Amino acid sequence: MSGGDYLWDGSGEPDADVQRLETVLRSLRHARPAPALPAPERRRALRPGGWWSLAAAAALVVAVATVWMRTPDRREGWTLSWLEGTSWSDARVVREGRLGVGEWIETGAGRARLAVGDIGEVELEPSTRIALVDVGRKAHRLSLARGVMHAMIWAPPGQFVVDTPSAIAVDLGCRYTLEVKDDGSGVLRVEAGWVGFEHAGVRSLVPAGAVGDTRPGKGPGTPHFEDASPAFSDALDVIDFGGSADARRVALDTLVAEARARDAISLWHLLSRVDGDERASIHDRLAALVPPPASVSREGILRGDRAMLDAWWDALGLGSSESWRKWTASW
Repeated sequence: MSGGDYLWDGSGEPDADVQRLETVLRSLRHARPAPALPAPERRRALRPGGWWSLAAAAALVVAVATVWMRTPDRREGWTLSWLEGTSWSDARVVREGRLGVGEWIETGAGRARLAVGDIGEVELEPSTRIALVDVGRKAHRLSLARGVMHAMIWAPPGQFVVDTPSAIAVDLGCRYTLEVKDDGSGVLRVEAGWVGFEHAGVRSLVPAGAVGDTRPGKGPGTPHFEDASPAFSDALDVIDFGGSADARRVALDTLVAEARARDAISLWHLLSRVDGDERASIHDRLAALVPPPASVSREGILRGDRAMLDAWWDALGLGSSESWRKWTASW
């Protein structure tokens, strides 16, 4: 300010932000006359208008504090680096900015990199549309509407979440690639660690080297390793995402015949997704590949006993079911 003290006596050039606040607060101005105040005793008299100027300044401070507390900080966001180059190896930063909460970007023909707070980074391929949902108040969260993103996260499990049109990806400490196609279907490929994939109570735990497909209205399919036979993968698609009764019977027979010991994780997931004769067939093949613990009975698995399913998970050598339950409790 210059030429006077606008906050004190109304003189001088007002600050633009102060004028905007005065405009917002004008409708709340008290219209009744002020009560008479006794003259202060044994105190230095204020200059004319001093009490009113002091009261106005105090009110303005309160108003500024109130607006600051109630208005989201538009500076919140993640560092966004726009890149040029025909591949990631030759990509170079051409400009930097911020992606704010609630803001969407589209990469167009270029690439971009997002710093996920201080817990990791996300690389965005061309033709990707993505939004920042949360900067860590509940979780670090993005929404991927279309395109391909590569995530590298070094935070504890559950700190980074990505919404897609057909499933939610929950990082469990890992590196992965997530693709969403124009029809809302998606593919998750995990390169290190684990990722949880969830929709409407259907949950998948996808380890390094495995793939998880997802479809709108269906949610995540059964995770499977990328080196599974094409026949095994195709059979999973039929069982996960629909087919006639005859097609399902053929797919189940193919699945059982093609399953290796390494495919036990897929069979374990299927135990909670099929029932009746299908569950019995899956149980028998899994039991032949990875014998269940003594505490697990065929009858218990066929009725969907959660404790027995968890005990059998522990026998797969993929980590403790207790840890998975803890990490996925908020799903």
